[in-house]
Amino acid sequence: MKTKERILLTSIELFNRSGVVAITTNHIAKAMDISPGNLYFHYDNKEEIVIELFKRMMKETYDIWRPRRMKKMTPLDFIHENFDMYWRYRFFHREMYALRRKDAQLAKMWRAYLQKLMKLEIILYRQWVKDGRMIKINDVSEMQYIAESLLAMATTFLQFFESAEKQPGKKSIERGERHVARLLYPYTAGETKDEFEKFLKTQS
Repeated sequence: MKTKERILLTSIELFNRSGVVAITTNHIAKAMDISPGNLYFHYDNKEEIVIELFKRMMKETYDIWRPRRMKKMTPLDFIHENFDMYWRYRFFHREMYALRRKDAQLAKMWRAYLQKLMKLEIILYRQWVKDGRMIKINDVSEMQYIAESLLAMATTFLQFFESAEKQPGKKSIERGERHVARLLYPYTAGETKDEFEKFLKTQS
């Protein structure tokens, strides 16, 4: 594995464990058993590493949301895959609102990311309606409310749930999945409605 890739993977591990603020490039180099100079050959500072990781998270997100891929997935599978990805990059979902205040470039990328996800939500919803998985929502304001609520939940749930847990961990992911499923449940149809109902009963 190339050093540049190892830096990114090590950074994810350390950021997830201790938070971005607490970790320095020296910590990353030490964990990799390389010199700080070797690290700086690839990245000038920690901010560059964070930006690169955010680009990686965006790519993984968009891969999950690809229309062709979506046709092969149930809505519950879609929820699970997204939350698995959130867990891989959990430091972003814990700290994004603080990180973006310190980095104008990251803030700009974050806004563009949210705007694109809003558009992808509508595309995905229309596909699910076409497939008979969801009912059609004719009220534009209600559709916007649902899209915004889902996105708000997906991008802030770790901050909320973990702040209330004595031992924060992957249970926060399970709670996030359940809340998103509950929010979508009234709009499901056919077999998808049955799948959501079964999922929510087993999670209660």
